[in-house]
Amino acid sequence: MNSSEAPLPASFMFGVATADHQCEAYVDGGDDVRDLWERRRGETLRGRATDFWERYREDIGLARDLGCKAFRISLAWTRLEPQPGQFDDAAFAHYRDVLAAIRAAGMCSVVTLHHYTWPVHVERAGGMTDPGFVALFRRYARESARRVGDLVDYWITFNEPTQLVFGYVKPWWMRAYAMPPGLEPGADTEEQVAHAATLMRNLFLSHAAARAEIKALRGEAKVGANPLVLGLPNWLQRFVDWQTTRVRSVRDLARQSKQMTEYRLLQVGTIDVVIAEMTATRERSRDIQFSEAYYIGGQRLVVLAASAYQGPHDFAGKWVAVVATTTSEAALSRVVPAARELQVDDYDAAFAALDSGSAGAILGDETILRGTMLRHSGRYRFAGPRLTEEPYAVAVPLGSRELLNVVDAAVRAFKAPSVWADAWRRSFPDEPVADPPLAWGRKTLADLRGRNASLVPPLGPSRRVPRASVLARIRRRGRIIIGIKDDVPGMALFDAATKTWSGFEIDLARTLAKTIFGDAARVEFRPVSMRGRMAALRSFAAALVPFLQSWSMLSTLSNGNWWHLGMAGKLSSFLCPPEAVGQQDFVGLDYYWGVPNLFDIGRLADAARAHYSRAPVWPATLYSLLRNYERMFPGKEILLIENGCVNAADGVSRVDYIERHVREVQRAVAAGVPVSAYLYWSITTNREWGLPLDEDSDFGLYHIDLDTDEDLKRTPTPAAEAYRRIIAQRGV
Repeated sequence: MNSSEAPLPASFMFGVATADHQCEAYVDGGDDVRDLWERRRGETLRGRATDFWERYREDIGLARDLGCKAFRISLAWTRLEPQPGQFDDAAFAHYRDVLAAIRAAGMCSVVTLHHYTWPVHVERAGGMTDPGFVALFRRYARESARRVGDLVDYWITFNEPTQLVFGYVKPWWMRAYAMPPGLEPGADTEEQVAHAATLMRNLFLSHAAARAEIKALRGEAKVGANPLVLGLPNWLQRFVDWQTTRVRSVRDLARQSKQMTEYRLLQVGTIDVVIAEMTATRERSRDIQFSEAYYIGGQRLVVLAASAYQGPHDFAGKWVAVVATTTSEAALSRVVPAARELQVDDYDAAFAALDSGSAGAILGDETILRGTMLRHSGRYRFAGPRLTEEPYAVAVPLGSRELLNVVDAAVRAFKAPSVWADAWRRSFPDEPVADPPLAWGRKTLADLRGRNASLVPPLGPSRRVPRASVLARIRRRGRIIIGIKDDVPGMALFDAATKTWSGFEIDLARTLAKTIFGDAARVEFRPVSMRGRMAALRSFAAALVPFLQSWSMLSTLSNGNWWHLGMAGKLSSFLCPPEAVGQQDFVGLDYYWGVPNLFDIGRLADAARAHYSRAPVWPATLYSLLRNYERMFPGKEILLIENGCVNAADGVSRVDYIERHVREVQRAVAAGVPVSAYLYWSITTNREWGLPLDEDSDFGLYHIDLDTDEDLKRTPTPAAEAYRRIIAQRGV
């Protein structure tokens, strides 16, 4: 080791972390706000999670054996206060057992009061933006300190308070709010910003109130928070902080936030919307936005009727045709894992490959396949059942918030029982009427507070919208241009002889025209190919999307370093009141992702979308961040509360990621920065906030197959051994 990589002092604490919602099993009838959010939005539910509630001793033992000296948990507010003012003795006793086990293992405890979730009754009472929230949080903190405070070494009031803003502010490129509670689709920039400003103020006041209660009972307690910070070039960080400190009123904040919540440059594609059997996927959502689902399709195998093939198990080593850029291409390895992929340009080429024997089957969209099969009665058949369920949704350009709101209203009108049944019988006369898909895509928690009616905008021809928006342009034109397939019987079919259109998606398109104009005939159909569906929605500025996203993020206070600036007394008092300034016993931070220069800024959008395997890794800036916080808060202990990586991000393995970040901590300590702890997120695989378990969501040192392993076995990854070695050496 050179001088900048000297071993960390013996007092330095390496540790690991867990969180209640992500690791504790769901309790029937014990919903927290996040349970409702994930259920209503169709996200991955936590289920048993890692079963930490029952298996905490096992995970604490794993951390002890790594050599850890700190273990972080969060208290489940919903378990502890299931009804307003009624605290659960058994739940507190359980957490005492957990904390005692941490002490017995020779580790100090780091306890979070609010880790991205809170009781439903708190949200029903007005949530975090209600004036009464401060008193509710104060009561919860006081009771927690009274019941378990003797076993807690460090308290964190709010996990990543800077991220909680995105329950009230929705960036222009996102179809929904990133976290609860979410406002209704009609909430404009001013309304979003007003809620965000109230939230920030309430978080500062609640933190200060909780700290006062904890220290009144436990004078030795150390209380802080852990805002998430981005790694930026120093000059850019200074600019972002300067922008943040310039905000003096809600009006200033609204003017600044228009950069993030509104964007018109991208709304100039050749067509307005696409309704063309397009499955809404996370990958596609990087470039376009989707409505709520209007139909559930899925992948199936088609074979020649005379063949002997019966299902996916028959295609080991055999060629299966898939159309490039479709969800079939992505699904093949998952649903027909042993097959060989024959990629083709379109479905005509796929059927040609099947007819010639170049492929033994086609994996494709059931609806599209059925259309071709109907035109060639008896020649083809399905082999096996539907293999996936995929929601079809209407696609609109990024940033088209007003249009997306109207499209959603049209989809909901189309799914009304009588309208849906009539369209289904016309389009699929030989099939029983299916149930419409649930409207999971844009649910919020606003109904708990009775706010729905006041925020849903009037829809139809009379609604006023910004003149520069794509919806305003459609209205001025007098018709909506819809990209659609023209050769799929039942869904969308053009009859060249009669010059007429028919099908399920045609009926939906006319419902959309009626919603906008009051006239179902004011629609122009333009055929699109499978490959051309997304391109037709992109504007000339599409290549700038990553940069525009990042500029929007960095030019508004919502993504600024506002928590630390508030604690340092540099934030306007309407956001951070004087009584909250400096109310911390240590400086906490979470750091994961960063970029070294302006040209890479756009890559931060992948982290914002939870595409963590593509998120940009830049360890070197961690040293600068720690030095900056030393200068901002002289003499304060600094804790790196969270740092961690999925199996590999930005081409960097988890092992390399940990080593490179620990090295920067060593550099900072060698330079005299009072960093006292590094906590890795997380000890095991966990339920990462509604994400499916895959390469984008597994941060665990110990892997758990949450979906298929009934035993939830903890299996060490290479990073576990690397971390054990780092701890033993007190560095890299």
